[in-house]
Amino acid sequence: MHPVLFKIGSFSLPTFGVLMVLAFFAGMWLASKRAAKYGLTSGQVQDCAFYALIAGVLGARIVFILLNISYYRENTAELLSFQFRGLTSFGGLFFGMAAAAIWARINKVPFLALADLLSPAFLLGHAIGRVGCLMNGCCFGGVCPPNFPIGIRVASDNFLHHPAQIYDTGLNLIALGLVLAFDRRPRHLGTVFSLFLVLHGVARFIYEFWRAGTKADTLVGKASSAYLPGLPITEAQLMALIMIVAGGIMYAIFMRGTVKRQELAA
Repeated sequence: MHPVLFKIGSFSLPTFGVLMVLAFFAGMWLASKRAAKYGLTSGQVQDCAFYALIAGVLGARIVFILLNISYYRENTAELLSFQFRGLTSFGGLFFGMAAAAIWARINKVPFLALADLLSPAFLLGHAIGRVGCLMNGCCFGGVCPPNFPIGIRVASDNFLHHPAQIYDTGLNLIALGLVLAFDRRPRHLGTVFSLFLVLHGVARFIYEFWRAGTKADTLVGKASSAYLPGLPITEAQLMALIMIVAGGIMYAIFMRGTVKRQELAA
């Protein structure tokens, strides 16, 4: 853990914030490089990314509050506090997508083309952002064996924990490679986005097993995710399953489309 990159007097620069900025610009760089393939310009990508970022941060905070509403009923003063431990990636993804869809409609850009373009960018940004989680000490995994070679310590206790954040980074980088390889050939609009939903959902589903650890870990606060009552999966895994199913259905539908990427570029 290294939550503060450096401190000068009363000013401190959070490592998580720096890595989130890096994640945003890395994703925007990747999308800008691929924009021409979808008939878009780098300027359009930057314009859309700005609104998606604002909506994503707000969405990540709103969904986190809704998932922890009982806590915030007792601590209303913290509702407007944008703490780095008070965001959720699903909220950021869905609100960011909604903002991108609105931007696409206003600017008369095919939303499926925009979604295909931005999907790899999100995977890259998410992978970098999880490194920020590791530095921040949040989203850590369950307790691992005492002699585990890459176990980490977190502020909550003295046990070694799985560096689940890095596992998720690796899974999303694999997903990024698969999506980019799939997109090397002209594809029907929406299929890249559909594949992204499936692969990111699979990555999140797997990652949660490390993050939640055992049920004993969650009961005593030794993991950063908890299982649903009476079920062997977490809330995030339920959302991941919905993403996987939705992505699979969308892929089957979009494969029947008539417009391919190269037609937009032309």
